[in-house]
Amino acid sequence: MTIFFVVFPIFMIALLGYIVARWHILSERDIDGVSNFVFTIAIPVLLFHSLANIVLPPQINWRFLICYYSVILFIYALGVIISKRLFVHSAAEQGVFGLGASYSNMILVGLPIISTGLGDEALLPLFMLVSIHSALLFFIVTLLAERGNGAGQSSRQIARQTAQKLTHNPIIIGLAAGIGFNLLPFSLPPLLNTTLDRFGDASLPCALFVLGASLTRYKIAGHLREAWTLVGLKMVMQPLLVGLMAFGVFRLDPLWGSVAVMAAGMPIGVNAYIMAEKYEVGVATLSTAVLLTTLFAVVSQSVLLAIFL
Repeated sequence: MTIFFVVFPIFMIALLGYIVARWHILSERDIDGVSNFVFTIAIPVLLFHSLANIVLPPQINWRFLICYYSVILFIYALGVIISKRLFVHSAAEQGVFGLGASYSNMILVGLPIISTGLGDEALLPLFMLVSIHSALLFFIVTLLAERGNGAGQSSRQIARQTAQKLTHNPIIIGLAAGIGFNLLPFSLPPLLNTTLDRFGDASLPCALFVLGASLTRYKIAGHLREAWTLVGLKMVMQPLLVGLMAFGVFRLDPLWGSVAVMAAGMPIGVNAYIMAEKYEVGVATLSTAVLLTTLFAVVSQSVLLAIFL
């Protein structure tokens, strides 16, 4: 019953967003406006407020990061190999396929589920993953795709371009500003703290609404062999391997291990689809896989919460 009360409101808000977009109760322009508000203002403010008040550990938990990202990099590499050998894709499509196999939707899906299910104590390990997640995977996929397209850019140039884009990303700015303020010798004024707290209350429902609305843009668009392969890599193999590393090899703190496994089991992030559109490769595959993994997450995240709670 506890799991039901955690998961039901989350997916009902997403369902409402889907219905509103599908029935054109709000126009596509209206949905885009809400989406811009979520990613440009609401979520960055929530991240800043949470990190500004959180109790930072005395040192970085490297075992936690190694546990998670060793698996992510393995899954990415495995996705590239399968893309190349089994589906005979181009270099650019291999990079995008690997991204689809390894990139988790930690903000729109992960943040509300993990924070609601595991509590505020789970935010620190989740934010540690978020802070590295996009930077690492976007650099790798850009490196493979640009070289595959014959752009001739060096790894240093690609790294510089990726870093410049990330410095303008509102979510990264919110994370960095929150950590920076946390390190200062004073805390947020009570009045401002209360204001940001109220503001943050709107962030997650709006994010879930946008998630549901965005699903109307994805559809079963063919390439089912490739899409189901991504589902297997992303939703089955990745959380299983992270769980093995977290609890069998590194023996992490139960809360941190739970966050790692649940983050690994999140559906494919929409940025993987955006990358596919950017390089004009694997668009149908990613559209299908994003939709399938998001639907699959309704069940898989409920099961994981049942285990960890």
